[in-house]
Amino acid sequence: MAEVQTIEDVACGFCGLGCDDLTVEVEGRAIRAKGSLCPEAARLLRRLDTSDPVARVAGEVAGQADAAKAARQILAAARAPLIGGLGVDMAGAGAAVDLAIRFGGVLDHYASDGLFRNYAAAQRTGWLSTTLAEVRNRCDVLLVVGDDPAATWGRLFERLFPATPLFADQGRTVVFLGGAPGDKAKGQLAGARVIHHATVDPVVALEALGSLVAGRRPPGTSFGGIAADTLAALAEDLRNARYAVVTWNAADLGDGDLVAARATALVDTLNVTTRAGVFPLGGRDNIIGANQLMLWRLGYPLRTAVRGQASSHDGALYATEAALADADVLVWISAFRPEPPPAFAGKLIALAHPDTVFDKEPDVLIPVGTPGVDHAGTVFRMDSIVSLPLGALRVATLPSVAEAVRCIAEG
Repeated sequence: MAEVQTIEDVACGFCGLGCDDLTVEVEGRAIRAKGSLCPEAARLLRRLDTSDPVARVAGEVAGQADAAKAARQILAAARAPLIGGLGVDMAGAGAAVDLAIRFGGVLDHYASDGLFRNYAAAQRTGWLSTTLAEVRNRCDVLLVVGDDPAATWGRLFERLFPATPLFADQGRTVVFLGGAPGDKAKGQLAGARVIHHATVDPVVALEALGSLVAGRRPPGTSFGGIAADTLAALAEDLRNARYAVVTWNAADLGDGDLVAARATALVDTLNVTTRAGVFPLGGRDNIIGANQLMLWRLGYPLRTAVRGQASSHDGALYATEAALADADVLVWISAFRPEPPPAFAGKLIALAHPDTVFDKEPDVLIPVGTPGVDHAGTVFRMDSIVSLPLGALRVATLPSVAEAVRCIAEG
Protein backbone atom coordinates (compact mmCIF):
# COMPACT_ATOMS: atom_id res chain seq x y z
CA MET A 1 0.00 0.00 0.00
CA ALA A 2 1.50 3.31 -1.10
CA GLU A 3 1.88 6.07 1.47
CA VAL A 4 -0.56 8.97 1.14
CA GLN A 5 1.26 12.26 0.63
CA THR A 6 -0.54 15.58 1.10
CA ILE A 7 0.74 18.46 -1.03
CA GLU A 8 -0.42 21.99 -0.27
CA ASP A 9 -0.33 25.25 -2.24
CA VAL A 10 -0.65 23.44 -5.56
CA ALA A 11 -1.02 25.73 -8.59
CA CYS A 12 -3.74 25.02 -11.16
CA GLY A 13 -3.08 25.75 -14.83
CA PHE A 14 -6.42 24.81 -16.34
CA CYS A 15 -8.75 27.82 -16.55
CA GLY A 16 -6.41 30.82 -16.55
CA LEU A 17 -7.52 32.14 -13.16
CA GLY A 18 -4.25 30.99 -11.63
CA CYS A 19 -5.39 29.61 -8.25
CA ASP A 20 -2.31 28.49 -6.33
CA ASP A 21 -3.75 27.36 -3.02
CA LEU A 22 -5.03 23.87 -3.84
CA THR A 23 -4.43 20.80 -1.68
CA VAL A 24 -4.07 17.35 -3.21
CA GLU A 25 -3.44 13.85 -1.92
CA VAL A 26 -1.06 11.60 -3.85
CA GLU A 27 -1.09 7.85 -3.27
CA GLY A 28 1.23 6.03 -5.63
CA ARG A 29 0.10 7.30 -9.03
CA ALA A 30 -3.38 8.23 -7.79
CA ILE A 31 -4.18 11.93 -7.28
CA ARG A 32 -7.26 13.45 -5.69
CA ALA A 33 -7.91 17.07 -4.80
CA LYS A 34 -9.23 18.16 -1.41
CA GLY A 35 -10.81 21.22 0.13
CA SER A 36 -12.06 24.34 -1.60
CA LEU A 37 -11.61 24.10 -5.36
CA CYS A 38 -13.75 24.32 -8.47
CA PRO A 39 -15.29 21.21 -10.10
CA GLU A 40 -13.10 21.65 -13.19
CA ALA A 41 -9.87 21.52 -11.21
CA ALA A 42 -11.13 18.53 -9.23
CA ARG A 43 -11.98 16.68 -12.45
CA LEU A 44 -8.79 17.49 -14.33
CA LEU A 45 -6.44 16.86 -11.40
CA ARG A 46 -7.96 13.48 -10.51
CA ARG A 47 -5.90 10.44 -11.52
CA LEU A 48 -6.28 6.75 -10.81
CA ASP A 49 -3.40 4.42 -10.05
CA THR A 50 -3.54 2.74 -13.47
CA SER A 51 -1.13 2.32 -16.34
CA ASP A 52 -1.03 5.08 -18.93
CA PRO A 53 -1.92 4.28 -22.56
CA VAL A 54 0.86 3.70 -25.05
CA ALA A 55 1.66 5.25 -28.39
CA ARG A 56 -0.06 3.94 -31.52
CA VAL A 57 0.63 4.14 -35.24
CA ALA A 58 -2.35 3.45 -37.51
CA GLY A 59 -4.11 1.92 -34.52
CA GLU A 60 -1.27 -0.48 -33.68
CA VAL A 61 0.77 -0.28 -30.48
CA ALA A 62 4.17 1.29 -31.09
CA GLY A 63 7.16 2.47 -29.14
CA GLN A 64 7.74 6.19 -28.60
CA ALA A 65 10.64 6.25 -31.08
CA ASP A 66 8.63 4.49 -33.79
CA ALA A 67 5.66 6.79 -33.26
CA ALA A 68 7.92 9.84 -33.48
CA LYS A 69 9.49 8.50 -36.66
CA ALA A 70 6.05 7.93 -38.24
CA ALA A 71 4.99 11.47 -37.31
CA ARG A 72 8.21 12.88 -38.75
CA GLN A 73 7.63 11.08 -42.05
CA ILE A 74 4.08 12.43 -42.31
CA LEU A 75 5.22 15.98 -41.61
CA ALA A 76 8.15 15.74 -44.04
CA ALA A 77 5.68 14.91 -46.82
CA ALA A 78 3.04 17.44 -45.76
CA ARG A 79 2.06 20.35 -47.98
CA ALA A 80 0.10 22.46 -45.46
CA PRO A 81 0.22 21.30 -41.82
CA LEU A 82 -1.96 22.83 -39.12
CA ILE A 83 -0.54 22.70 -35.59
CA GLY A 84 -3.67 23.14 -33.53
CA GLY A 85 -5.06 22.63 -30.05
CA LEU A 86 -1.93 24.06 -28.41
CA GLY A 87 -3.13 23.31 -24.90
CA VAL A 88 0.45 23.31 -23.64
CA ASP A 89 2.76 24.90 -21.09
CA MET A 90 5.42 27.39 -22.17
CA ALA A 91 8.02 24.73 -22.98
CA GLY A 92 5.45 22.89 -25.08
CA ALA A 93 4.46 26.09 -26.87
CA GLY A 94 8.08 26.79 -27.71
CA ALA A 95 8.47 23.25 -29.06
CA ALA A 96 5.34 23.67 -31.21
CA VAL A 97 6.80 26.84 -32.74
CA ASP A 98 10.06 24.97 -33.39
CA LEU A 99 8.03 22.25 -35.13
CA ALA A 100 6.38 24.85 -37.38
CA ILE A 101 9.76 26.37 -38.21
CA ARG A 102 11.12 22.91 -39.09
CA PHE A 103 8.20 21.60 -41.17
CA GLY A 104 6.04 24.68 -41.80
CA GLY A 105 2.46 25.09 -40.69
CA VAL A 106 -0.27 27.24 -39.22
CA LEU A 107 -0.33 27.70 -35.43
CA ASP A 108 -3.59 28.26 -33.54
CA HIS A 109 -5.05 27.51 -30.10
CA TYR A 110 -8.39 25.73 -29.92
CA ALA A 111 -9.83 28.45 -27.63
CA SER A 112 -8.68 31.48 -29.63
CA ASP A 113 -12.12 32.72 -30.77
CA GLY A 114 -12.63 34.83 -27.64
CA LEU A 115 -9.08 36.17 -27.77
CA PHE A 116 -9.51 37.44 -31.32
CA ARG A 117 -12.92 38.95 -30.63
CA ASN A 118 -11.18 41.01 -27.97
CA TYR A 119 -8.30 41.78 -30.33
CA ALA A 120 -10.80 43.25 -32.80
CA ALA A 121 -11.65 45.94 -30.26
CA ALA A 122 -8.14 46.47 -28.91
CA GLN A 123 -6.63 46.83 -32.39
CA ARG A 124 -9.10 49.58 -33.34
CA THR A 125 -8.87 51.77 -30.25
CA GLY A 126 -6.58 50.17 -27.67
CA TRP A 127 -7.93 49.67 -24.16
CA LEU A 128 -7.21 50.37 -20.51
CA SER A 129 -6.99 46.94 -18.93
CA THR A 130 -6.55 45.99 -15.31
CA THR A 131 -5.24 42.96 -13.43
CA LEU A 132 -6.69 40.42 -11.05
CA ALA A 133 -4.87 42.04 -8.14
CA GLU A 134 -6.21 45.50 -9.00
CA VAL A 135 -9.78 44.20 -9.27
CA ARG A 136 -9.36 42.31 -6.01
CA ASN A 137 -8.00 45.24 -4.03
CA ARG A 138 -9.47 48.37 -5.64
CA CYS A 139 -12.64 47.67 -7.62
CA ASP A 140 -15.77 49.01 -5.91
CA VAL A 141 -18.18 48.66 -8.89
CA LEU A 142 -17.86 45.60 -11.15
CA LEU A 143 -20.01 45.37 -14.28
CA VAL A 144 -20.35 41.77 -15.51
CA VAL A 145 -21.60 41.55 -19.11
CA GLY A 146 -23.14 38.30 -20.37
CA ASP A 147 -23.85 35.11 -18.48
CA ASP A 148 -22.62 34.40 -14.96
CA PRO A 149 -18.91 33.59 -15.43
CA ALA A 150 -18.80 31.46 -12.27
CA ALA A 151 -20.12 28.58 -14.36
CA THR A 152 -16.73 28.50 -16.15
CA TRP A 153 -14.42 30.06 -13.57
CA GLY A 154 -15.72 28.44 -10.41
CA ARG A 155 -13.71 30.56 -7.97
CA LEU A 156 -13.74 33.84 -9.89
CA PHE A 157 -15.73 35.93 -7.42
CA GLU A 158 -13.98 34.31 -4.49
CA ARG A 159 -10.69 35.55 -5.97
CA LEU A 160 -12.01 38.99 -6.97
CA PHE A 161 -13.91 39.78 -3.77
CA PRO A 162 -11.96 38.84 -0.63
CA ALA A 163 -13.40 39.64 2.77
CA THR A 164 -10.80 42.37 3.39
CA PRO A 165 -9.63 44.15 0.21
CA LEU A 166 -6.70 46.50 0.62
CA PHE A 167 -8.34 49.65 -0.70
CA ALA A 168 -12.01 49.04 -1.66
CA ASP A 169 -13.32 49.59 1.84
CA GLN A 170 -16.39 51.72 1.10
CA GLY A 171 -18.68 48.86 0.06
CA ARG A 172 -18.64 46.96 -3.23
CA THR A 173 -21.26 46.56 -5.94
CA VAL A 174 -21.51 43.88 -8.66
CA VAL A 175 -23.92 44.48 -11.53
CA PHE A 176 -24.84 41.57 -13.81
CA LEU A 177 -25.83 42.91 -17.23
CA GLY A 178 -27.26 39.82 -18.94
CA GLY A 179 -27.67 36.47 -17.21
CA ALA A 180 -28.63 36.22 -13.55
CA PRO A 181 -25.97 35.27 -11.00
CA GLY A 182 -26.14 31.65 -9.90
CA ASP A 183 -26.06 30.32 -6.37
CA LYS A 184 -22.27 29.91 -6.47
CA ALA A 185 -21.74 33.54 -7.48
CA LYS A 186 -24.24 34.76 -4.89
CA GLY A 187 -22.46 32.82 -2.17
CA GLN A 188 -19.06 34.24 -3.11
CA LEU A 189 -20.54 37.75 -3.30
CA ALA A 190 -22.33 37.61 0.05
CA GLY A 191 -20.49 40.71 1.24
CA ALA A 192 -21.28 42.80 -1.83
CA ARG A 193 -24.36 44.56 -3.16
CA VAL A 194 -25.52 42.46 -6.13
CA ILE A 195 -27.77 43.83 -8.88
CA HIS A 196 -29.12 42.04 -11.95
CA HIS A 197 -30.35 43.71 -15.14
CA ALA A 198 -31.58 41.19 -17.71
CA THR A 199 -30.98 42.27 -21.29
CA VAL A 200 -31.76 40.79 -24.69
CA ASP A 201 -28.99 42.83 -26.33
CA PRO A 202 -25.94 43.71 -24.22
CA VAL A 203 -24.35 45.64 -27.09
CA VAL A 204 -27.28 48.07 -27.27
CA ALA A 205 -27.41 48.35 -23.47
CA LEU A 206 -23.68 49.09 -23.26
CA GLU A 207 -23.85 51.68 -26.02
CA ALA A 208 -26.66 53.52 -24.25
CA LEU A 209 -24.82 53.21 -20.94
CA GLY A 210 -21.72 54.78 -22.49
CA SER A 211 -23.76 57.72 -23.73
CA LEU A 212 -25.33 58.21 -20.31
CA VAL A 213 -21.93 58.11 -18.57
CA ALA A 214 -20.76 60.79 -21.02
CA GLY A 215 -23.72 62.97 -20.05
CA ARG A 216 -25.80 62.38 -23.18
CA ARG A 217 -29.24 60.82 -22.84
CA PRO A 218 -30.08 58.90 -26.02
CA PRO A 219 -33.65 59.01 -27.34
CA GLY A 220 -35.80 56.08 -26.23
CA THR A 221 -37.34 54.57 -23.12
CA SER A 222 -35.43 51.27 -23.04
CA PHE A 223 -32.25 49.81 -24.50
CA GLY A 224 -31.71 46.09 -24.89
CA GLY A 225 -34.78 45.52 -22.71
CA ILE A 226 -33.51 47.70 -19.84
CA ALA A 227 -35.39 50.86 -18.94
CA ALA A 228 -33.57 54.10 -19.70
CA ASP A 229 -33.97 55.29 -16.10
CA THR A 230 -32.42 52.05 -14.83
CA LEU A 231 -29.41 52.52 -17.08
CA ALA A 232 -29.18 56.16 -16.00
CA ALA A 233 -28.94 55.04 -12.36
CA LEU A 234 -26.23 52.52 -13.29
CA ALA A 235 -24.36 55.25 -15.17
CA GLU A 236 -24.45 57.37 -12.03
CA ASP A 237 -23.05 54.48 -9.96
CA LEU A 238 -20.21 54.05 -12.45
CA ARG A 239 -19.40 57.76 -12.50
CA ASN A 240 -19.29 57.82 -8.69
CA ALA A 241 -17.11 54.71 -8.44
CA ARG A 242 -13.54 55.08 -7.28
CA TYR A 243 -12.42 52.14 -9.44
CA ALA A 244 -14.97 50.67 -11.87
CA VAL A 245 -14.23 47.51 -13.87
CA VAL A 246 -16.08 45.94 -16.81
CA THR A 247 -15.65 42.22 -17.43
CA TRP A 248 -16.98 39.79 -20.04
CA ASN A 249 -16.22 36.44 -21.67
CA ALA A 250 -15.98 37.08 -25.41
CA ALA A 251 -15.83 33.35 -26.18
CA ASP A 252 -19.43 32.91 -25.00
CA LEU A 253 -20.75 36.00 -26.76
CA GLY A 254 -21.52 35.73 -30.48
CA ASP A 255 -21.05 39.48 -30.72
CA GLY A 256 -18.14 39.47 -28.29
CA ASP A 257 -16.12 41.85 -30.48
CA LEU A 258 -18.90 44.45 -30.24
CA VAL A 259 -19.25 43.92 -26.48
CA ALA A 260 -15.49 44.44 -26.13
CA ALA A 261 -15.66 47.62 -28.23
CA ARG A 262 -18.55 49.09 -26.22
CA ALA A 263 -16.96 48.12 -22.90
CA THR A 264 -13.68 49.74 -23.97
CA ALA A 265 -15.45 52.96 -24.98
CA LEU A 266 -17.33 53.01 -21.67
CA VAL A 267 -14.09 52.65 -19.69
CA ASP A 268 -12.41 55.37 -21.78
CA THR A 269 -15.21 57.77 -20.88
CA LEU A 270 -15.07 56.89 -17.19
CA ASN A 271 -11.33 57.53 -17.05
CA VAL A 272 -11.89 61.20 -17.85
CA THR A 273 -13.15 61.74 -14.29
CA THR A 274 -12.32 58.58 -12.30
CA ARG A 275 -10.39 55.31 -12.57
CA ALA A 276 -11.71 52.34 -14.53
CA GLY A 277 -10.47 49.33 -16.50
CA VAL A 278 -11.53 46.35 -18.55
CA PHE A 279 -10.91 42.81 -17.34
CA PRO A 280 -11.57 40.39 -20.24
CA LEU A 281 -12.03 36.79 -19.14
CA GLY A 282 -10.31 33.86 -20.83
CA GLY A 283 -6.98 32.06 -20.58
CA ARG A 284 -7.85 28.38 -20.45
CA ASP A 285 -5.07 25.88 -21.12
CA ASN A 286 -2.38 28.58 -21.27
CA ILE A 287 -3.70 30.34 -24.37
CA ILE A 288 -2.29 33.62 -23.04
CA GLY A 289 1.16 32.09 -22.62
CA ALA A 290 1.12 30.43 -26.04
CA ASN A 291 0.04 33.69 -27.63
CA GLN A 292 2.76 35.68 -25.87
CA LEU A 293 5.43 33.16 -26.78
CA MET A 294 4.50 33.48 -30.45
CA LEU A 295 4.72 37.25 -30.21
CA TRP A 296 8.20 36.93 -28.71
CA ARG A 297 9.41 34.32 -31.18
CA LEU A 298 7.69 35.27 -34.43
CA GLY A 299 6.45 38.83 -33.93
CA TYR A 300 2.87 37.66 -34.55
CA PRO A 301 0.17 36.20 -32.28
CA LEU A 302 -1.73 32.95 -32.74
CA ARG A 303 -3.28 32.29 -36.15
CA THR A 304 0.08 32.65 -37.85
CA ALA A 305 1.52 30.56 -40.70
CA VAL A 306 5.21 29.69 -40.86
CA ARG A 307 6.59 28.77 -44.27
CA GLY A 308 10.28 28.59 -45.01
CA GLN A 309 11.97 31.37 -43.09
CA ALA A 310 8.94 33.67 -43.20
CA SER A 311 5.79 33.96 -41.10
CA SER A 312 2.51 35.72 -41.83
CA HIS A 313 -0.55 36.43 -39.70
CA ASP A 314 -4.23 36.48 -40.63
CA GLY A 315 -6.82 36.32 -37.86
CA ALA A 316 -9.50 34.92 -40.17
CA LEU A 317 -7.60 32.84 -42.75
CA TYR A 318 -5.47 31.05 -40.16
CA ALA A 319 -8.18 30.36 -37.60
CA THR A 320 -8.41 26.61 -37.03
CA GLU A 321 -11.74 26.10 -38.80
CA ALA A 322 -10.63 28.02 -41.88
CA ALA A 323 -7.10 26.57 -41.95
CA LEU A 324 -8.45 23.02 -41.84
CA ALA A 325 -9.99 23.57 -45.27
CA ASP A 326 -6.50 23.87 -46.77
CA ALA A 327 -4.55 21.57 -44.45
CA ASP A 328 -3.43 18.05 -45.34
CA VAL A 329 -2.01 17.23 -41.88
CA LEU A 330 -3.37 18.19 -38.46
CA VAL A 331 -1.01 18.03 -35.50
CA TRP A 332 -3.35 18.17 -32.52
CA ILE A 333 -1.79 19.04 -29.16
CA SER A 334 -3.82 19.03 -25.93
CA ALA A 335 -1.99 18.22 -22.72
CA PHE A 336 -4.18 19.88 -20.08
CA ARG A 337 -7.46 18.14 -20.85
CA PRO A 338 -8.90 15.42 -23.12
CA GLU A 339 -9.98 17.97 -25.74
CA PRO A 340 -10.80 16.04 -28.95
CA PRO A 341 -9.63 17.37 -32.33
CA PRO A 342 -12.11 18.79 -34.83
CA ALA A 343 -13.37 16.63 -37.68
CA PHE A 344 -10.65 16.34 -40.30
CA ALA A 345 -10.25 14.13 -43.36
CA GLY A 346 -6.47 14.38 -43.67
CA LYS A 347 -3.63 12.84 -41.69
CA LEU A 348 -3.91 13.26 -37.91
CA ILE A 349 -0.97 13.32 -35.50
CA ALA A 350 -2.18 13.61 -31.90
CA LEU A 351 -0.05 14.55 -28.90
CA ALA A 352 -2.93 14.14 -26.54
CA HIS A 353 -4.10 13.83 -22.95
CA PRO A 354 -4.32 10.08 -22.19
CA ASP A 355 -8.11 10.22 -21.65
CA THR A 356 -8.86 11.76 -25.06
CA VAL A 357 -11.60 10.04 -27.03
CA PHE A 358 -11.23 10.24 -30.82
CA ASP A 359 -13.96 9.96 -33.44
CA LYS A 360 -11.27 8.79 -35.86
CA GLU A 361 -8.17 6.80 -34.95
CA PRO A 362 -5.15 9.11 -35.33
CA ASP A 363 -2.50 8.12 -37.84
CA VAL A 364 -0.06 8.69 -34.99
CA LEU A 365 -1.03 8.95 -31.33
CA ILE A 366 1.50 9.91 -28.67
CA PRO A 367 -0.11 10.25 -25.20
CA VAL A 368 1.54 13.08 -23.27
CA GLY A 369 1.74 14.08 -19.64
CA THR A 370 -0.16 16.97 -18.08
CA PRO A 371 1.76 20.06 -16.89
CA GLY A 372 1.27 20.45 -13.16
CA VAL A 373 0.47 16.76 -12.76
CA ASP A 374 3.10 14.64 -14.53
CA HIS A 375 5.80 17.24 -14.97
CA ALA A 376 6.70 20.78 -14.02
CA GLY A 377 5.91 23.68 -16.32
CA THR A 378 4.96 27.33 -16.57
CA VAL A 379 1.69 28.98 -17.65
CA PHE A 380 0.39 32.54 -17.81
CA ARG A 381 -2.59 33.84 -15.88
CA MET A 382 -5.54 35.31 -17.80
CA ASP A 383 -4.48 38.91 -17.13
CA SER A 384 -1.20 38.15 -18.96
CA ILE A 385 1.17 39.71 -16.41
CA VAL A 386 1.83 36.78 -14.05
CA SER A 387 3.59 33.55 -14.99
CA LEU A 388 2.68 30.65 -12.76
CA PRO A 389 5.06 27.75 -12.05
CA LEU A 390 3.44 24.32 -11.98
CA GLY A 391 5.05 21.46 -10.09
CA ALA A 392 4.97 17.74 -10.77
CA LEU A 393 2.70 15.73 -8.47
CA ARG A 394 3.83 12.23 -9.40
CA VAL A 395 6.54 10.35 -11.29
CA ALA A 396 5.84 10.68 -15.01
CA THR A 397 5.53 7.73 -17.34
CA LEU A 398 4.49 9.84 -20.32
CA PRO A 399 6.62 12.41 -22.13
CA SER A 400 5.86 16.11 -21.95
CA VAL A 401 4.77 17.81 -25.16
CA ALA A 402 8.19 19.43 -25.42
CA GLU A 403 9.89 16.03 -25.15
CA ALA A 404 7.55 14.40 -27.66
CA VAL A 405 7.98 17.22 -30.18
CA ARG A 406 11.76 17.09 -29.87
CA CYS A 407 11.67 13.37 -30.68
CA ILE A 408 9.58 14.09 -33.77
CA ALA A 409 11.72 16.99 -34.97
CA GLU A 410 15.18 15.66 -34.21
CA GLY A 411 14.78 11.96 -34.88
